[in-house]
Amino acid sequence: MPRSGRPERSRGDGRETARPYGELARMYDELVGDAAFDCWRANFEQLVSRYELEFRVAADVACGTGHALEYLSGRCERVYGVDASPSMLERAARRTEEGEVILLEQSFTGLELPEQVDLLTCNFDSLNYVLTEAELAEAVSRFGRSVGRGGYCIFDMNTTRELEQEWGTTVLVHRLSSGIGIWEFEWDPEARINTLMMTNFILQDDGLYRMSEEVHRERAYDTGLVLELLTRAGFDRADAFDARDLAGLTPETRRVQFVARRGA
Repeated sequence: MPRSGRPERSRGDGRETARPYGELARMYDELVGDAAFDCWRANFEQLVSRYELEFRVAADVACGTGHALEYLSGRCERVYGVDASPSMLERAARRTEEGEVILLEQSFTGLELPEQVDLLTCNFDSLNYVLTEAELAEAVSRFGRSVGRGGYCIFDMNTTRELEQEWGTTVLVHRLSSGIGIWEFEWDPEARINTLMMTNFILQDDGLYRMSEEVHRERAYDTGLVLELLTRAGFDRADAFDARDLAGLTPETRRVQFVARRGA
């Protein structure tokens, strides 16, 4: 997840836009977080049962506003929440005041936990924000170093079908109680990157709306490459499922659920 808060020239028309997950943090849960967490929890509980997972210490990387952190803190002794966005971490802190939750401001390629964990999660296609194979390899390598022997890593990623066909090149308008979002998608088939230009009108505490622009980019990666990187990172078992039903992958799969175990 890219660092937020510093301007970057991204539109091509000279207008400044903020990096992802700055002002958007105020709208995130209503837009995505609440519904996405419900789906994640259902899948996660199935995977815990399927793999007979046991974990005392966990980490959620790209933790966002802290839905999974709050959930995991009720199931283990200690949980680390990692995100590169200070705004998202502020929201996560409010949600996780109970339990032993340690919040860290780190990027994927700068991930360095204070200790190895039994379980590492990374949810809601966050790894698609890593835009080069070299950086993805580094991120997965750091996942491997962060998970103790016999521990598990669980994450999901969008497929080419999702980014090219479902998102494609289109415009969506979201009308919410927390504001209005205008989202413009553009698919680059050569780079395999979908660029989302967000123009959000975010309701402030004083009742006025603040306009905020952010650029989000997600890259599609082949499932085989991700499985290979997991093997290189020291995971002796790596499985991939359709995140919709945790069954086998098909050409219609829109999101892949990965489960990897580090060698004992």
